[in-house]
Amino acid sequence: MIGRILLSLAAFALAGFLLLVLIGLWDGYEQETKALGFSGIYERYLASQAGFADDAKGYRAVVEAESARTAVVAETAAVEE
Repeated sequence: MIGRILLSLAAFALAGFLLLVLIGLWDGYEQETKALGFSGIYERYLASQAGFADDAKGYRAVVEAESARTAVVAETAAVEE
């Protein structure tokens, strides 16, 4: 009975410690993301998928050029209809 209680207590303590470690790691990653110029974690993820892991300005330039190209294509398609 006491062994089971101590085992449960140790498991909860370990889980709490791991949670605090993960929170600390996430906070550091979030600070690094903001320092690089990204607006958030998801934008940095998308940039890394596009090959711009540490270059927020380069990623935004590509995204803006792509959205401008898409707008021109959509405008041309609307005119043709």
